[in-house]
Amino acid sequence: MRYFFYIKYLMPSANHAFLAGRCIACLHGFISGSKITSSGIGISFPSWATGTVGDSIAFVSKDFNALSYLSSARYFKNMADEGFIDVSDIKIVPTTLEEVRFIRNQHVAKSFPGEIKRRLIRSKNRAEKRGETFIPSSIVSDRVVDHCHVIPIDSRSSGQRFPLYVQYEALGEESQCDSYNSYGLATKQTHFGSVPNFKQIT
Repeated sequence: MRYFFYIKYLMPSANHAFLAGRCIACLHGFISGSKITSSGIGISFPSWATGTVGDSIAFVSKDFNALSYLSSARYFKNMADEGFIDVSDIKIVPTTLEEVRFIRNQHVAKSFPGEIKRRLIRSKNRAEKRGETFIPSSIVSDRVVDHCHVIPIDSRSSGQRFPLYVQYEALGEESQCDSYNSYGLATKQTHFGSVPNFKQIT
């Protein structure tokens, strides 16, 4: 049996990616601070679409107590008290929902114009240190990059903001897996956690 709660962003003009990043940072802080001993908490984006991560985020786990602890986070409480978000009660995940996967894939950054420019600058600097003439070439990835959203998140250790590149994968009725990284996401190599598609019920 799995449980979930979701957070709805109530401000019409809110930056949904930014708010998603703040919510994910709360989960990461709980896991990193050992307040939640298991990383078996995944995140789902009920209203994910091509143009937006959507106006809500859901947290899923088999551990009711861990979700209860997370849902009572001070940040969530303060934002709810200000009328910026609505935090749902913890509910049982219906068994009829299809499974999806939200994957952290930092490799797609190599296909973004800003990253291509940074790679060219690094190549130029390395060539100059070797005493060579830098001849720029086009650095273009030959991989097909699936659509992704960029979610900004602040590092707990450095305080610097960095992007999470998140991709969506539909799984249909594939078996459930609750292995997630400390951001509640699946990865390409180690964590293959799936979450319910809450599009119809949130």
